[in-house]
Parts: sequence; structure tokens; C-alpha cells
Amino acid sequence: MAQWCQLQQLDSKYLEQVDELYDDSFPMDIRQYLSKWIESIDWDTVAVQDSLATVRFHELLAQLDDQHSRFTLDNNFLLQHNIRKIKRNLQDRFQDDPIHMAIIISRNLREERQILERGRSSESEGEGVASAMVVEKLKLDKKVTDMRNLIQMTDQNIKILEDLQDEYDFKLNTLKNSENDVNGLTPKELEKERLTLKMMYFDLQNKRQTVVNQLVEVLNQTQDLQKDLISEELPEWKQRQQIACIGGPPNACVDQLQNWFTAVGETLQQVRQQLKKLQELEQKLTYEQDPISQKKKSLETWALDLFKNLLTHSMVVERQPCMPTHPQRALVLKTGVQFTVKLRFLVKLQEFNYQLKVKAFFDNFRKFNILGTNTKVMNMEESNGSLAAEFRHLQLKEQKVAGNRTNEGPLIVTEELHSISFESELQLSLSGLNITLETMSLPVVVISNVSQLPSGWASILWYNMLTTEPKNLRFFLSPPSATWAQLSDVLSWQFSSVTKRGLNQEQLNMLADKLLGQTLHMLNMLNMC
Repeated sequence: MAQWCQLQQLDSKYLEQVDELYDDSFPMDIRQYLSKWIESIDWDTVAVQDSLATVRFHELLAQLDDQHSRFTLDNNFLLQHNIRKIKRNLQDRFQDDPIHMAIIISRNLREERQILERGRSSESEGEGVASAMVVEKLKLDKKVTDMRNLIQMTDQNIKILEDLQDEYDFKLNTLKNSENDVNGLTPKELEKERLTLKMMYFDLQNKRQTVVNQLVEVLNQTQDLQKDLISEELPEWKQRQQIACIGGPPNACVDQLQNWFTAVGETLQQVRQQLKKLQELEQKLTYEQDPISQKKKSLETWALDLFKNLLTHSMVVERQPCMPTHPQRALVLKTGVQFTVKLRFLVKLQEFNYQLKVKAFFDNFRKFNILGTNTKVMNMEESNGSLAAEFRHLQLKEQKVAGNRTNEGPLIVTEELHSISFESELQLSLSGLNITLETMSLPVVVISNVSQLPSGWASILWYNMLTTEPKNLRFFLSPPSATWAQLSDVLSWQFSSVTKRGLNQEQLNMLADKLLGQTLHMLNMLNMC
């Protein structure tokens, strides 16, 4: 089976890693359309031969022309447009440097094979953890389904209420006219109509109470689900991200988290719209002990508070700061070297598109200037529709004071932890929203010389192995001890990140003897039991 087909059978968390390999410079569309042809070429060889790279570049353009012809026969205008756009972009980028394209394809194919190997090997290793995660996912999915079913039922009842109220209003006006018309209905017929109106009035009261009760239940369910997401799922996802940053298992796909957050956001928006509809009905007809009049204000405040709380926790760092030159050493940044970081907003609502302007800030513990474009507007990505902003060209430059370094603190440079924070303002006047959004990266180490990279990386490993508190930038003033169980996991992950295979128990025992000595190692093992 072709490599591309095998990749598409992997779990979503591995598909997310594949997605990260492709961007505007070489879009995934090409990989999809030309998968057989691409895999038939030895791109490792092409990547070191200029003349061969030129030939393959023009062959690829010809392959795209063939695809364009097929889409023309199918009358698929959109795909024709995409192919033409892709071809123009490729010519602009690689016409004068085709070997660069060959290097990208060679690298991507190699990374795909590694992702495929990790996906296969983890199937057996992660069955226990995966099954627990699946159970938890099913519970949350059920809560989302129950919440959506109830909000739809409420919507239907509001429509019934509106029809009932319109009919009541019509019959009431008709009866008044009949009472004033001497040639109208007989007294017996009038009494019958009054009785009918009275029954409709009782029905109307009951239906209003039912709708208000349902809205209360919707908000209770939404609040419960939101608490699970903010208090449990989001912190667990962030912890998995920490582990992934230091070579551990790849982080579970953020798309699922986004789906849950978005479901809650959509429901709260529906509740607010339904409350506006109830207000319109109340303005047309109200009465003593009207449940709409009694509950409307508190329900509006409750729904708005939940919505604001959800949005406040929805901006996350999807990909932590990392230098493209050292992709396996995330969170270590060298001054003067470009690094990237990507944010995502977990509530995907169309009305937020282009509304969020995010700015990056560096902490004040040690003075740095952020060079490059440090302000980005979040917009919907074409690939998966997520609301995201990627900072691709940031650099750090240390500020100097009187020619001296500004960090004269108790820590050495490679143990100084810093954070990059991101802020945005969400203002939607029609919705009455004015919210400050904030998030921050995991702590980073800033170095000025590549020789400091190993020490800086050791600090990142130690920090992310022992704490989940991102604001603890003074961690190394009094760092805690690690158990051998913690350290052995990290050592195995580091070995796996280079060789694609972890350390077995025999190898870990040998390392324990070397690092701890046999006696200490045995005591450590006894403490673990």
C-alpha cells in the first residue's frame, strides 16, 4: 500500500503531525494529487543534483497540468482554480531554485515514514492509555450530544410558543371585536370563545414555564461540560503538550478539544438568541408571575458570564516556541535566530474571524526586544477551519545596559526561565462582549551561543519533567529532585526522538547503575515499589 494511503489510516494525532509538514510553500494538495508519482521518485538523490532537480521540477508542473485537465473534464471549477494557483506559487518559489523543492519533498517523505513508524509502534504500547482516553472522550461526546439535543428541543418549543401566542393574540382581538358587534356572535358562542381563550392562556403559561425551565437545564448542562473542559481536559492537554515537547508521546489532537469548546460556544450563543426571542414575546404579552419576566435577566447574565469564561480560556499555544533549525529542541531560543510559535482559538465561530489581533510580549525578568512581526490577526485556516495565528519570523535581541549584561541574578543563563505572553482584545458591540484574552508559552531558555544549547535543553527537560506550572519562572532557584522513574522515562524519550526506538529495561538499568551507583539504584527501585 502507498505510504500516503497508510498515513491516512493513522490516528488523528499522527495526522496532525503530517499536517504540520505542509504549508503554503509546498501545500498538502500536491502530496494528495500526485502521491503515486511523488513516491516513485528517489528524492534523496534529486536533492543533491541541480540538473536532476530541474528536470523533476518541470515534470511536477506537467503532472499538475494533467490534474488540471482531469478537473476540466469533471467541470470542477474550484479544483481547477486551486491547481492554477498552486502551479503559479511553485513557479514563483522554485523556478530559480528547484533543488530547494526537492529538499522539502525529501524531508517530508522521511518525516512521514517516521510518523508512520511511531503510529504503528504506539498502537500496542498505548492500548491501555488509549482505552481510558476513549472512555473519557465518549463521556464528553455524550454530554455534548445531550446538550445539543436539549437546545434544539428548546428551540422547537419557542417556535411552538410563538405560534401559540400569535394565535392567542388573534383570537383575543377577534373576540373583542365580536363583543362590540351587536350583529356578531350569540352569548353562548361568545362564552364558548372565552373558554377557548382561557384554555389557550393556560397552555401559553405552561409552555412559557417549560421553555424557561429548559433554558435553565441547558445552562446547567453547559456549565457542567464547560467545567470539565476548563478544569480537566484543557490542563491535561497542556500537560501532554509539555511531555511531547521533551520527546514524549505526541500530544493528542487539539482538534477534538476545539470541537468541544466550539459546541459549548455555539450552544451559549443559541441560548442568548433564544432569550432575545423570549424578550420579544414578553413585550407583546406579559402577566403577573410571568416566568420570562422573572427569569430573563438572570438567565441573560448567566449565559453571558459562561460565554465570557469560555472565551477567556480558549486561546492556547498550539505549537510552543521553537527554532526551525533545531526542531527537536523546542523552548530553547538563541538570540538573533528566527523562531516560530502558533496560537489557536478553541471556539471556532465565524463571527470571530479577523476580530482577534494578537500581540506577543516577552517577560521583563531579563530585557529582550522581540524583532519581526510580533502582531498577528487570527483567521480561519483553509486546511482545517481552525481560528489560528502563526508567528513565523520572530527573533530575540538582548537589551544592553552600559555595555553589560542585564541579568545579574542568582541563576546562570541556561537556568533562567522566561515566558512569551500573548494578548488580544475581543470586542463585539452587538453581543455586548469586551474581553481581554491572554495566554502564555511554556517557559523558554534564551541562549546567545549554540554551545549553550545542551545546558539550556537540560533545563527545559528538568522543568517539564517535574512541574506543570508555566508561571514558575524561578523554578531553578530551588529545583526539586526527580525520581529515577521520572528520569528514566525522559531518557527513553530522548533516545527515541533520535533513533525512533526507546530504551529497554536492561539499558535503563545500566544507565541507573552508571548515574546512581548500584546501591542507590536498588534503594530507588525499592522506594518505587
